[in-house]
Amino acid sequence: MEMKYRIVPNEVYDVMGLNENFNYLWNPDPVSSLIGLGSSYVLEFFEFYGQAVGDYYEEFIQKTELKDDRFPVFVTQEKRHALAHRKLNNFITKGIAAPTREKYHPRVYDFMYGTYKEFAEPILAGIAKEKAAGKGRDGMFFKESIRSVGIFESIVCMTGFTFFDNLFDNGRFEQIIQMSGNLGVLYLLGYHYTEEMEHCAISIEAFEKIYQEKLWTKELIEKHFGNMDALSRQIILSTLHIARMLGQEITVKQITESLVFQYRTQIAKKYIKEGFNATEPEILAKREALVNRWDNEWEPILLNKIKEKIAA
Repeated sequence: MEMKYRIVPNEVYDVMGLNENFNYLWNPDPVSSLIGLGSSYVLEFFEFYGQAVGDYYEEFIQKTELKDDRFPVFVTQEKRHALAHRKLNNFITKGIAAPTREKYHPRVYDFMYGTYKEFAEPILAGIAKEKAAGKGRDGMFFKESIRSVGIFESIVCMTGFTFFDNLFDNGRFEQIIQMSGNLGVLYLLGYHYTEEMEHCAISIEAFEKIYQEKLWTKELIEKHFGNMDALSRQIILSTLHIARMLGQEITVKQITESLVFQYRTQIAKKYIKEGFNATEPEILAKREALVNRWDNEWEPILLNKIKEKIAA
């Protein structure tokens, strides 16, 4: 699929804090709204991790026969996503106590500390140590980093399917934009998941090209779906923190039994089979159809509604 850099119009951020209040109900369902906002913090963090891995990819791969000219575009899209989510996350905390940021990295919020220490820090430190020992793409930690980005992108692609299936497709779009209490958040998530669906195959293909093995093996699928994945666990924790900041009551059971949480798992299990690379005909057709509808149908209407809201 062709990738492009989309610009998030200023009106999207303007409408988020209209009348100096942040309305967290970007979705008519309060639980789904909180999960979406919790996901925003998680996405900002993982975009930072992906950028760090991308820098090593540029150093170890891009000047070799294994290079992929699409990878820098993919990484740049991710950088732009991180900036967009940082703006949203600032709006969430406007007027209330913002979550503190750990000293390790400005995008590691206090409630992301465990994930940083358990997941990101060991891999990035391991790559640096292997690099100092003269290892590049053959290093164990670099291989694990490329694998982890491929897994993350696969799951976020499935989240994109979930987002559009439940909120935009099948005649739901007009109803959702009429009921949304924050069109800016709705727009930002739509923009992000569009580009995630656009580039999700690249990191999978990068892993398989470099290491000449499948990313999604039978063993990985059993491991991933046999336990709650790291992304899902962190979304639960982030959602709980966001709810507390916004003065909303929510339980872990409400999160895990919500439609958005359950449907994403169902979609992932449906599509992610052994050898999955996101370019299978059915999956590619779905990705292309949703991206095209965002660009040519949903985005223009949603942006116009945002402008009308500001003018009113």
